[in-house]
Formats: sequence, structure tokens, C-alpha cells
Amino acid sequence: MKKSATLSRKIANGIFSIRLPLTGDKPGPVNVYLFTGKNNVTLLDTGTAGAFGVLQKALAEHGMGCGDIGRIVLTHSHIDHYGSVQKILRAARRPVDIAGNFTQPVSIATGIGVSRQTMGAFLALMGVPFAVRHLMRILSVVFSSMGESCEVTTRIKEPDSVEMGDYTCRVIETPGHTRDSICLYHDATGMLFSGDHVLPHITPNAFVMLRENEPLPRRLSQKEFYGSIEKVRALSPTVVYPAHGRAITDLEAVVRMYTVSYQNRNRLILALLEKGEQSIYQVARRLFPNLRTARLPLEIFLAVSEVYTHVQVLEEKGLVKTGPVGGVLMVSLPGRQTSPRTDPA
Repeated sequence: MKKSATLSRKIANGIFSIRLPLTGDKPGPVNVYLFTGKNNVTLLDTGTAGAFGVLQKALAEHGMGCGDIGRIVLTHSHIDHYGSVQKILRAARRPVDIAGNFTQPVSIATGIGVSRQTMGAFLALMGVPFAVRHLMRILSVVFSSMGESCEVTTRIKEPDSVEMGDYTCRVIETPGHTRDSICLYHDATGMLFSGDHVLPHITPNAFVMLRENEPLPRRLSQKEFYGSIEKVRALSPTVVYPAHGRAITDLEAVVRMYTVSYQNRNRLILALLEKGEQSIYQVARRLFPNLRTARLPLEIFLAVSEVYTHVQVLEEKGLVKTGPVGGVLMVSLPGRQTSPRTDPA
């Protein structure tokens, strides 16, 4: 590596962290990881298509180009993690193994692999007004500028191991943030590459796990997320390298932060429901009153997803109940149901 390198940082022998730009302050720039080696140069995640030029410059600091990459490993199917795949493939002009835990091409519109129709039906059931749902369809245009759909050539899943540069890492399935999220763990050093499953500065969204032609998701994303947290805690990693933010040397402190945040959000949702029966959208707008207009369609989806996945677990515990009213799923406290309230603007 040249002494003037500024776009990458050595974190272990033969492993470099590359920080790529991402619009917005949260979750912040994307950390992708370059594993160098004689036989198998590997890139862990790719950033968005818009960050491809920065990625090329970072590779050049190591005397490399896209043609030197033999494998790309994807931690999950969100566009800030796979958005540059197709650009890398075109620049490489040779086969590159794309390894990940999903088999179908991922959706550039939502990152959760369902059609617009299925997404639209879910949002309508959540009580999202038609005008807002229409705005959210524009997201597909916005996201299309951030990357192209891709699919993996090698499916990796627990308990597989994958060669990454001169390292062999174990695949740890960590569903919750998405259904296909994985972490990569190196036993000898205790390094855990966590993707978005563990972040140091924010609690990752546990996105709804929708399936085609199902009105409501059956899987409980929040429950699976915290089950996956326990799985990585059991590994006792010495250091966690996340896809956003700084390296984590005190995983327990981050888990405590997550737990407190989760419990507080449950309490806030229950407190809001003291006012009477509401749709998921109504709860979301009151729980997150400062959603920014510039990113409103995206933030509405994030807020609705967050509230619904909490409600799923609260309902399983018997703390809330849900039922359809006029084509909208309404939520109430057991024994305390009132007429639906007017949607907030």
C-alpha cells in the first residue's frame, strides 16, 4: 500500500476498511472491507453506485483495480451494501463470485424483495394515506440511482465458511434487520464483521419481513433481531467491525443501549395507545413527530416498519390487540377500544 493512502485504513494484516459516502447523517458513511491475499482478493459489501469512484480510488491506493477482486461478499440485501456490484462486474471484465445469503435478485425499490403491489397493500393496511403511498412509489426512482439489482452466484449460510483474502470466516446467520442478514466471524482473532446487524451509534431497524401475496408478515423481525444479538454475544468477539460507524470493542455496552432503546420504545407505544385505538401509521406519526419533509416517504416507511414490528411482539405478549377496521389494521390495548382517530397530517 502506498504511504499516501487516505481512503482506507489497515485493521489487521491484509484487511483494510474503506469508508464510502452515503447521503444522510444516519446511518452515515458505509464501511466496506478489503481482504487482500495471493489467491482471493475479497470485498465485503460495496457501497452505492454513487460511491463507486471513491471505491476505485481506494483500491488504487493498494495498486489494485476491480479486475483484482475475485469475490464480493454481501452482508444483506440493502442497496448501500450491494449498489456498486454491477459497476464492479463491468469494470472487472472477468467473472467475480458474488456470495450472499439470498438467491433472488434484490429489489432496488425497497431492499426487502417484494413487489410494489405487495408493499402498497401492506402500507394501506397500516393506514398510510393514499397521497403518502403515492409519494413512496417515487422511492423506486430515487433508489434506482443508487444501484442496480443483483443476485448472488454463491449462496452462503450458517455453518458455511468462506475464504476472504488470506482469512477463512464463518457465516453467522443474523436475521432481524433483514431476513438475509449475515455476519462473518474469524475464530482465530475474534473479529466479527457485522454488516448492519450491530452498529455502535444507532439501533438498526428490524425491517418487516414481507412475502409476496401475504397481507401481513408472519415473521417477528424484532424477536429475530434480538435472538440474533444473543447469537453474536455468545461468540464473545474481541472486536466488531460494523458497516457504519466506528469499530466496537465493548459489545455488551452496545447491547445494553439496544435493550434500553427497545424497552423505551415499547413503553412509548403503549402510552400512545392509552389515548385509544389507532392505526400503525397514526402511532408512527405520533411516535416520530419530527420526520423530515425532504426524506418523508422513506422515513414514513422506516417509522411504520419500526412500529409494526414492535406491535407484533407486544401482541404476542398479550399487551396489545390488533384487528381490521375498514381495511386498516387497528391497534388497541386489551379492553380499551375507541373509534379510530383522525390521521395526523
